[in-house]
Amino acid sequence: MVATPVEAVWVWYYGGSTQKWTYGRFGTEDGFTKDHLQIAGPAGEVVENLYGLRQASGQSHSLTIKWPGGQVAGSFYWSSGRFVLRWNRVKGANLPWSAPEPWRMRSNSNAAAPSPLIGNGAATTAADAKAAIDQFNASNPDAYLVAVKLRGEDDVLHVRSYLRTPPAGMDYASTDLLPEFVERLVNKMGRKATCLGTEIPDASVDDDVQGALDRLEENPNLLLIGPPGTGKSVLLDKLARHIEKPGIGVLFDPDETYAAWSDSAESAEPGKASTVVFHPSYTYDNLVVGLLPKVKGNAVSVGVTTGPLVNLAQYASNGRRALLVLDEFNRGNAAAILGDTLALLDKDKRDVAQVELPSFGLPLEVPSEFGADGETMIDTRLTLPKTLWIVAAMNSSDRSVAPLDAALRRRFSIVEIMPSYKVLSEQLMANPDADLDADWQHWTTSSVAQLAVTLLKRLNERIEASLGRDFTLGHSNFWSVGGASSTEALASLANAWDMRIVQTLRLALQDDEDTLSFILRAGQQSETVSAAQTRAAYWGQTNPAFEQYARPRLEFNMLSELGTFEQLTELKRLAGA
Repeated sequence: MVATPVEAVWVWYYGGSTQKWTYGRFGTEDGFTKDHLQIAGPAGEVVENLYGLRQASGQSHSLTIKWPGGQVAGSFYWSSGRFVLRWNRVKGANLPWSAPEPWRMRSNSNAAAPSPLIGNGAATTAADAKAAIDQFNASNPDAYLVAVKLRGEDDVLHVRSYLRTPPAGMDYASTDLLPEFVERLVNKMGRKATCLGTEIPDASVDDDVQGALDRLEENPNLLLIGPPGTGKSVLLDKLARHIEKPGIGVLFDPDETYAAWSDSAESAEPGKASTVVFHPSYTYDNLVVGLLPKVKGNAVSVGVTTGPLVNLAQYASNGRRALLVLDEFNRGNAAAILGDTLALLDKDKRDVAQVELPSFGLPLEVPSEFGADGETMIDTRLTLPKTLWIVAAMNSSDRSVAPLDAALRRRFSIVEIMPSYKVLSEQLMANPDADLDADWQHWTTSSVAQLAVTLLKRLNERIEASLGRDFTLGHSNFWSVGGASSTEALASLANAWDMRIVQTLRLALQDDEDTLSFILRAGQQSETVSAAQTRAAYWGQTNPAFEQYARPRLEFNMLSELGTFEQLTELKRLAGA
C-alpha cells in the first residue's frame, strides 16, 4: 500500500490492566479477564464521532485489526459505560493469547518484527504471565500501544507499539518516530494506564476552496460576487476554517512496521482569520483604527482601538498566514471604510507601501492573540504583509446598496459564483436519468430530487431571460428537499417552492407582476384559467363593479396544501421549458 492520510489515532500506556488484558485470558485469575482495551472520555468521543455510535448497549462497529503480516477481527462497542476496542479470540484455540501481535510480548525483536515488547509472551498460567510482566517492567522501556484509523478506511484499524526509552539497538521502535501530535499524546499520558485519542483535520481541500486559494496566490484580494444562495458565505466559512485549521497532513504506510509515518505535502501551519460584516454604520474606525469606547470594570473610557485589518496585519508581519473576510461588501461604503489603506491592497504594494495611522498621540497596541513574536505594540506606519489575504463577498442582485467604485474593483480578482445544478444534484442524490413522465408509482426520492434540479434550472432560465443572470436563484433554496419516501420528498419540494421561491420572487417583483407572471408561468392577463385552483400562480378576475379602475392581479396557491397528484402535475408544469 501507499502512505494514506491519517484520520484518527488512539494511544494506550502499556501498564497496569492494559498489560494483563493484552497478554491473555486465564479464567478469572488476577485480572487476566479481558479481550479488549477501554476507551473512555474524549478518546471515546472520537469513536462516537467517527463511527456514528451512541452511548448505549448494543452499539458496535465491526472492523479488521491489521499489522504487517497479520490481522484479527475485532470491533468497537459500548460496554459498562464506555467504549472498548475488542479483538476476537480464535475459535477452537485453547491458548490464552489472542491480542493483536504488535501488542504482545515476544522473546526477541528486530526492525521487521511486529512487536518491540521483549519478554515471555507465551506463559500458560496467570502466575507465569504476571512474572513476565514484572520482568518487562523492570527493564523500564515505557511502551505505548497505538491504533490508527486511515481516512477512507472505516472498517480497518492498524496497530503498532513504540518505546519511549528503548534499549540499546532498538531505536527502530522509538516514540521519536511518531508524528508530533502523537508524541504529545504520549507525553501527556506519561505512565497513566489510560487511553488518549484525537481526530486529525483533513489536510485536503474542496475544489472550490482550492480554486480560491490559487487565485489568492496570484492576487491577495478576492471578491466573490453572485446571486443570493449560491454558496458565497459557505465558501467564506470554508476558507476561514482552512486558514485556522489547515490540517496536519500526516500519512501512514500500513506496510511499514515502525517507520510508517510521514508528513503530507499539504501540511500547513495554522493561521488566523477574522470575519466582519459591512453595514451602513460600519466605519474606518471599526475596521482600521479609531477612538472607541472601552470598558474596564464598571468604568467606561474612550481609547485608541485597532480593528481587524491592523490586528491581522501585525499577526502576519512575521510571515504567518492571515485572512480577513469582508461579507456583505457593498452593504456599507467600502471605499470610505477602507480609507487610505486602499492604497496598500495591491500585490506590488504589499510589504512596501505605508500609510500613517491616526493614533491621536497615543500608543497603538493590538490584542495579545495578534502579537508577532510576542510583540503587541505597533508602529503608526501601517503596511500590509503579502501573507494577509482579503476576501470579500457581495450579492449581485442587490441594487439598493452602495456601488463599488472603479479604484476599489480593480484591486480585487473577481470570481462570479452562480447557481450550481451539479452541486444541488449531488446534495439531493438526484438521478439524472429519471423519467419525469413516468407514472407516480414508479417515482423514487431520487426522481423527485431530479425534478427539483430541473425546476430550478428552468426557473432560472426564465429569470435570466426577463431580469438578467444577477437575479437568478441559488441552489440553497432547494438544499433541504428530501424525505423517506417519494411522497414526503415531493411535499418537501412543494413547501420549498411556497416558502422560498414564491416569497422571494414576490418581494423582488412586487411592482412588476407581468414579469412575475412570466417567471411563474401564470399566463397572460387575458387568459382564462379553468384550473386556477391547482396553479401556483394565476391571474384573478377583476370585480365588474370596479372595472373602470381595477386591473387583474396575480393570485397564488400554496402547493403544499394540495394533494400529491396536484403537486406533481403543477411542479412538472413549472419545470417545463
